[in-house]
Amino acid sequence: MRVITNCLLTILVIFIFLSCQKEVKTDKPTTGGTTGTIVNSTPIQGNVTGKIIDNNNNAVAGATVKAGNNTTTTDSRGLFRFNNIQLDKYSAVITVEKTGFFKGYRVFSASANNTNFIKLKLVPKTLIGSIDAIAGGSVSLPDNSKITLPASGVVVRSNSQSYSGSVKVYAAVIDPTSADISQIVPGSFQGTDANNYRVILTSFGMLAVELEGNSGEQLQIATGKTAKLRFTIPSSLRSTAPATIPLWSVDETTGLWKQEGSATKGMDYYEGDVSHFSFWNCDVSSQTVFLEMTIVTAEGPLSHVQVKLTRPNGASSYGYTDSSGHVGGQVPKNEALTLEVLNTCSQAIYTQNVGPFSTNTNLGTITVTLPPVNTLQITGSVVNCSNQPVPNGNVLVYFEGQLYNRSVNNGNFSLTITRCSNSTGVVEIVAVDNVANQQSISPWTGSASTGTINTGSISACGVSSVSFIDYSVDGTNYSLSTATPGDSIRFYGSGSSGTNQTATAIFGYRVSQPNMNISFYTQGAAVGTFPINLLSVNQYDSASIVIPFNINITTYGLPGQFIEGNLTGQIRDISNNLHNVAATFRVRRN
Repeated sequence: MRVITNCLLTILVIFIFLSCQKEVKTDKPTTGGTTGTIVNSTPIQGNVTGKIIDNNNNAVAGATVKAGNNTTTTDSRGLFRFNNIQLDKYSAVITVEKTGFFKGYRVFSASANNTNFIKLKLVPKTLIGSIDAIAGGSVSLPDNSKITLPASGVVVRSNSQSYSGSVKVYAAVIDPTSADISQIVPGSFQGTDANNYRVILTSFGMLAVELEGNSGEQLQIATGKTAKLRFTIPSSLRSTAPATIPLWSVDETTGLWKQEGSATKGMDYYEGDVSHFSFWNCDVSSQTVFLEMTIVTAEGPLSHVQVKLTRPNGASSYGYTDSSGHVGGQVPKNEALTLEVLNTCSQAIYTQNVGPFSTNTNLGTITVTLPPVNTLQITGSVVNCSNQPVPNGNVLVYFEGQLYNRSVNNGNFSLTITRCSNSTGVVEIVAVDNVANQQSISPWTGSASTGTINTGSISACGVSSVSFIDYSVDGTNYSLSTATPGDSIRFYGSGSSGTNQTATAIFGYRVSQPNMNISFYTQGAAVGTFPINLLSVNQYDSASIVIPFNINITTYGLPGQFIEGNLTGQIRDISNNLHNVAATFRVRRN
């Protein structure tokens, strides 16, 4: 049972946004009542890339990332990517799971036909103590926050059967006043109140809690019972904390908070009863409007940078620009705001006053001038096999553990990266011609720190850029190809770096056919024959592997190049039926 409880007084409000509201029919947020905004569902197609890190800012490899029905894993740099998936303009949600951490949620406003970016810091899961399920009892955290379970009030979450053993309580304190709260908070600091209005929440504290049984089973509070949660209020917030405050639980499908109950203030804490364990918080809400803008420099879009908006009371909201420099989301209504563009060390490199806004507003294009010491600009051109400018393509740029995907227009590209140091790093670039389905034979490499570097002309020729997986199940053939609209094929590797992988995972699916998909994982990352460790194909997503089942890797290229091979063997489905599976594949290594 998971709970992140969040008594949210904002020192902070997050400017990254919401999840799909399918019951709402119009396509723009509309001001509603006196407490907030009704946010309407607007499905779009777009891309999402992101970076998952731990509490020490280290990359989290092998984490499971989900967006709707789409699933992938992070690579050794903590990076993931979804291509051409359905998102919601105002309410897209990403979830992340990794053993040893609480489940992560990120809700954001998505841009159509561009690459959206998120960054999420996972919270380590620490065993705080155990409680006897029959007797009930309490456990406390180092800051005196407390979780109290009722006597004979715990059930197994999967079947609601009464549980009578020892309850393991995993918990962590999350400080809403911390500098990195925008990367940690589940979902965002946005919720839906009792009137179905979208509101911004303000926080007075936060907890992450999960309960497990002796065998690792997830537990829940029994129907008709309540647990008590105590949240210690950070010292800097106690003087402004109200006597009572609404309680909110997170909707684990949408990632949005929903109003449910209330909590009462003690001397330095809030305490309230909850009837189920999800993520919880106690918050004050504010009216909102939707604000969007596009951030560019004179050279082009400023992509994947953090934008900060600060309210007169000091509370701040954050968001990341997409590949076109666009960013948007709910902000406080009728308040003057200070807009800042931040570098990777959260230092302001551009500032401007905006607002107040009484209605939904698009600020249009904002051109910023960045200090040279804070920026690196990479420019160049791309030619095809006829040595002519590529009219429609992209470049994959790897720098400091981050992947940037920049479009090529009329043969030219430009990428501006904000930095907080002037150390020298290695740049790797693979150029792709989307018209001819060709790409560079090997990556262009160079060194860079700040200022501008020009790569000259990079050839997108010599190697097919098409990834494919041809596979069969019981003699029925299927084919996935990146040359086919709606097909997605991805590679993910685990290991110490992008060039030293220790495992290989490959995923492929067709958006229009949910049961046309294949994914497999092996602890091999070189040319050779290795056992298949995991395999899922079509409707057989819970099948077991019949040993031996091997994969033959015939080519294992550098990042940006290709992995090729084949596999054949048998799986056993949940009804104990055997199925023959075979595949050949060619997949770009990212």
